[in-house]
Amino acid sequence: MKNNKKVKILAALVVVFFIAIAVSGTLLYAIYDTSLKPAEFENLQAPASGIDSGYYRHCYYELSPAEQAVYTVVLESVYEMPERIEIPEMLTGNLNKIFTALSYDNPDLFCLGLTCRVYTEGLKTYFEPTYVLNKETYQKQKTELETMATAILKGAEKYTSAYEKELYIHDYLVTNCVYVDPETSSFANTAYGCIVGGKASCEGYARAFQYLLSRLNIDNRLVTGESTEDGENYVGHMWNYVLLDGEGYFVDVTWDDPKTATQVLRHTFFNVTTDDILLEHRNIEQSLPLCTAKKYNFFVYENAFINNVETEQLETAVQNAVYNSHLRGYKCVELRFNDEASLQEAKDTLFNTGVIYTIYKDVGLISDLVGAKVYYSTDEKMNALCLFF
Repeated sequence: MKNNKKVKILAALVVVFFIAIAVSGTLLYAIYDTSLKPAEFENLQAPASGIDSGYYRHCYYELSPAEQAVYTVVLESVYEMPERIEIPEMLTGNLNKIFTALSYDNPDLFCLGLTCRVYTEGLKTYFEPTYVLNKETYQKQKTELETMATAILKGAEKYTSAYEKELYIHDYLVTNCVYVDPETSSFANTAYGCIVGGKASCEGYARAFQYLLSRLNIDNRLVTGESTEDGENYVGHMWNYVLLDGEGYFVDVTWDDPKTATQVLRHTFFNVTTDDILLEHRNIEQSLPLCTAKKYNFFVYENAFINNVETEQLETAVQNAVYNSHLRGYKCVELRFNDEASLQEAKDTLFNTGVIYTIYKDVGLISDLVGAKVYYSTDEKMNALCLFF
């Protein structure tokens, strides 16, 4: 009887004070089973998100209430880079999910490393992050990022529409940043690396785009998945999802950036549909609505999506597109067609009949038709044609 009583008491203690530690990826998470709720964790307010906050914290709202409580408590302290942060108990919840949400919602939180741990002391639970910078360096670089961003955003203020502001940010990043392998640059995966350092991986481009659009009150979020350049080998990738007039679009700034100095700024993946993005991307990890809107797609908005390839109509459409692109200061004109057959027919008409040379001469891009050359490239998956100036 005594032995049975001891066993029951021991089992009860284990239930009350049980701590489960599990490894998930590079993070540790804990479930702490206790009925105590310290007063400082009651009535937590959701972190600022939306217009004039500088953040669109979509990941936060995808967490459970228990996970949101931990997210909020950590966010309130982590910018000061403490060694540890006391957090509420989690009867249920996944610290990996919380940590990812914090990282994906807050592009200026680039002091965080890739690992953290949760542990308990007595009846208290603590979150202990790792940092890649010391506090002094982080605060200095965060100020540099804010200063540089403010200067960039002044250029966007001359525009009134969200589309034009978004396009300005896209073009600025592509023009002023070069793609680098993240292993070759310490800050390639950060908004700081892209905006201040001018070197970034796909993650750096996406976080910089997120950071700047959020400050312009344009709703957006990070998207993760895979992409391929050869149609066979896929690698991890990050890009963006943007909301304009309540409708979603995908934007891949990295894929619009020239890979070599001889190439020019592109807009192939600026505000595209789900069908478009899935031509060379897959395994999107976020649960996002199907993107079908085309109003703010670059080709559609710029009147460069050509439906009629009859000679007269084609000439008028291409001439307008060339003029508009030249007026914007671009070094090429980008055109898109309904299908591969239309793309091929347009190429034949433009080059075999000399239409494109006449258009270039009328716009002032060439002075003489004799000996004139126009270089071009095609994207057959997107049925796109790029004519260089």
